[in-house]
Amino acid sequence: MPNQLVFKSHTLEAIDHEGKLWFTAATLASALEYSRGDKITQIYNRNADEFTPCMTTVFENLNLRFSGKSSGYSNLKTKMRVFSLRGAHLIAMFASTPVAKEFRRWLLDLIEKESSVPQSSTVIAPHRECLPKMVYNHRSKYNPYRAYVTDNGKSVYVGCYPSVEEAVAAQQRYFNTGEVKRIQEISDSEKEMFIGNLQAILHNFRRIDEIWRAQLRPALEAMDSKLVYLLFDRFNDSMAVLPTIESRVGRYVPPKLPR
Repeated sequence: MPNQLVFKSHTLEAIDHEGKLWFTAATLASALEYSRGDKITQIYNRNADEFTPCMTTVFENLNLRFSGKSSGYSNLKTKMRVFSLRGAHLIAMFASTPVAKEFRRWLLDLIEKESSVPQSSTVIAPHRECLPKMVYNHRSKYNPYRAYVTDNGKSVYVGCYPSVEEAVAAQQRYFNTGEVKRIQEISDSEKEMFIGNLQAILHNFRRIDEIWRAQLRPALEAMDSKLVYLLFDRFNDSMAVLPTIESRVGRYVPPKLPR
């Protein structure tokens, strides 16, 4: 679904896909005041290794029709590369037109607005893994496979493992020996120390974020530094998860630390 946005005197069409805005190369060329649309493609091709999948992708257009041709030419599949707001910002970092700097600032405002919109917590994997019964993938970096068994009608957790094979072996081991992989108990003093350290980290990161917004970001923007884009993502993503961490460790009470 197209959305129309206005940058200076340019009306830009953005594609709304899964709650995110995407621009075609032709749209970015217009915004950056290039005379030819292939300039954006050239910029991307020279720097493709710096783009992540969330910055650019290829959409298939199934509705293209050619006039004056036979019906065999209708509804042909065409592919076009599109860029997210962050991808468009990176394109603008490499652009050499006079308007590029102003376009980057405009994009940063859009990125902040887009990031502030709550996203659904439901994630549908494009290629869902087929797993054995009672083995689940829980997105852990080191031990992603969580194993359970059913014992007398009750679900019993038997541990997390780095591979499917080890998770299945743990299920079998439970039925053979009754053994489960238990998490070691932590003493109250260790819990208090951990929570105190975590609160100190949260407190310090909030102060660093204040300095970033008030001093570092404006200074880097004035120098037209590429670090603005890289650090913006890091700070924005980190601050987005801070409230969740705070809620997990109890009510957040900042420790008395020097500012």
